[in-house]
Amino acid sequence: MLKKYAISLLFCCLFLGGLQELYAQSTLNPDSVIYRKSWNAGMRLRSNGFGFGAEFTRSQRFKKSLLFQVQFSYFVDPKQTRQQSPYGSGGIFGDGYKPYIFGKRNSLFTLYGGVGQKFLLAEKGKRHGVQIFFKYAAGFSLAILKPYYLKVVDTTSIQNNTFSQTVDIGYVEGGNNELFLGNSRYGNIIVGASGFRKGWKLSALPGLHTEIGMEFDFGKNDQIIKALEIGVAADFYYKKVPVMIQDNTFLYPSVYVGFMLGQRKER
Repeated sequence: MLKKYAISLLFCCLFLGGLQELYAQSTLNPDSVIYRKSWNAGMRLRSNGFGFGAEFTRSQRFKKSLLFQVQFSYFVDPKQTRQQSPYGSGGIFGDGYKPYIFGKRNSLFTLYGGVGQKFLLAEKGKRHGVQIFFKYAAGFSLAILKPYYLKVVDTTSIQNNTFSQTVDIGYVEGGNNELFLGNSRYGNIIVGASGFRKGWKLSALPGLHTEIGMEFDFGKNDQIIKALEIGVAADFYYKKVPVMIQDNTFLYPSVYVGFMLGQRKER
């Protein structure tokens, strides 16, 4: 999987290198308005999750701006597989039990703040067109780990091969996790996921975040930002992040696409 992301990153760098050359050779349009600052906010779909974020810029030159970013994301491990409850499932609005992810230890959220630069590569035409930007940024990320809880059969309530009660449990490091793994003399006793309200003993792990990308602003009004963005990003931590019980990693590369709305200001 890392090889796939490395190839994507290489092609992206080569493409962006050519665009930077175009930027270096471009000249200022006499009709252009110089915007001193801007802000935008939006959502990203990542190859390993999704997130929400905001960006702020301050102009350094006409086609170069200082970029500030904040993002909040939810990570989805590519190894995780959602399973239906063996005791019946009614979906989101049904009466059955919730699907669960076997072997998941923690839910991972990331909070990121960083600084970078943003370059205007191509301006819009007078009547229509797309502004194209290249941007890069890096900063610190904070991995927020929320324990993942499962609803399992309360074995003390089993009578005549039926149960009347359930209990909510999470993975315990170094403890007895047989019930969390569904191991019981009664067979698989995992009923389903407990839901987001369970497991609020949070922990955190600091790391680094870096990204490069392109932004395509198609808004008709120059002051209003309506843009699509694409790029590659990576989160790096000093140790493996315990999302699953096994096969965790300290490096989380991803590709992303996003949509943003915002505003530019002349002062």
